[in-house]
Amino acid sequence: MSRLIVQMQTSADGYVEAADPAVQWQVWDWGQNWPWDDELKRDFNETFRAVDRILLSRKMVEEGYLDHWGRTAESHPDEPDFAFARKVGDAEKIVFSTAESGHFRWPRTRWAGGELAATITRLKAGPGADMIAVGGTGFAAALAAAGVVDEYQLYINPTAVGRGESPFRSVPGGLRLTLDRSRSYACGIVVNTYTPVN
Repeated sequence: MSRLIVQMQTSADGYVEAADPAVQWQVWDWGQNWPWDDELKRDFNETFRAVDRILLSRKMVEEGYLDHWGRTAESHPDEPDFAFARKVGDAEKIVFSTAESGHFRWPRTRWAGGELAATITRLKAGPGADMIAVGGTGFAAALAAAGVVDEYQLYINPTAVGRGESPFRSVPGGLRLTLDRSRSYACGIVVNTYTPVN
């Protein structure tokens, strides 16, 4: 049985999007200037090494996630820090959308529709290693509301944004979590890993 991991950067006050888009709160935001320390880069890559499927929202794909990391993998073919970018290309990508997108131009990429909880449950029961979900607030909130997430990896940035969007906004009554591990890094990021309480 596979697990579903949701990995997101958050602000210190728990938001994944700042209400004010001018607030620069992420230590790293996909750019080539990657100020994470070596230990965090290693641990981040280790998470990707252990999965074989990446779940994406259609919005994330349209915003250039696959194109960006494909170019990055080509530019850094042998650098250990960018092993995750190569994994994005090598892994199966499953894109969730309410409207079928047809054929994707990226290899190993397919569309998934239907009821979210049922689709994720079917993917978990099938062959393969763990899955990781990458997306914006809406996708993360839908996964949380569907109750299909097995592990949350929250990369907490050392900035408070005051107001914004939460990945748990759609969960009625909130979501109780068990802290499995917490690790702080020299660059200021703290990674908290939680499992939902059933």
